[in-house]
Amino acid sequence: MSDREPSQDEQRVLALAGVCQCALLAQEFARRGHAQPEPLRCALESILVLNQNDTERALGGVQGVYAGLPDIARKSPDPSAVERLRYVIAMIDIQKRLRRDSAVASRLRSQLEEIRDGKTIQDPVSPEGIAVFADIYSATVSLLTPKIIIRGSEQHLKDETIVFKVRAVLLAGVRAAYLFHELGGRKWQILLGRKKLADSARRLLDAYSMGGY
Repeated sequence: MSDREPSQDEQRVLALAGVCQCALLAQEFARRGHAQPEPLRCALESILVLNQNDTERALGGVQGVYAGLPDIARKSPDPSAVERLRYVIAMIDIQKRLRRDSAVASRLRSQLEEIRDGKTIQDPVSPEGIAVFADIYSATVSLLTPKIIIRGSEQHLKDETIVFKVRAVLLAGVRAAYLFHELGGRKWQILLGRKKLADSARRLLDAYSMGGY
């Protein structure tokens, strides 16, 4: 928790960090076959937090998206970060298409509400929980085009358990992208307003490291 509430700009950056964190997790699974456990748990737990635009409650605040903040704060992205940026843009584009497709959006919401209200997932990061999220992604978000293409090791991308994990984190990423939009975030801000986003991200990281968040 924080000793002060994040500003509107910081809330927007936290939502974007949620998308960046999911891009990182997808990349780690596709390249290495495993990913950081705590960011993964935070990402998957956020999927079932519906009707909530506060980043503390929806994403867990700075702690919940900590792994995604460095990509926003960095001044000169390396090739891996550039690849993650493509994933971030793709997730933002998909959530925009989701808003336009009321049938798919309604199906996604009803499936998530059913799982949340029925408490059918005891642990989001369990194989069963990940499989459920992956199935929902395939039945809803994956129907939208263009699809999000994740690149990595052929060995890992042919492994069904890894594919399920990638789909689950992409579902979480689209949820964070949806929140980013709700908070006034737009794709052009990432491309043209990068300095302002980076400054906010660095402030959040500095405050968190000093115990301010």
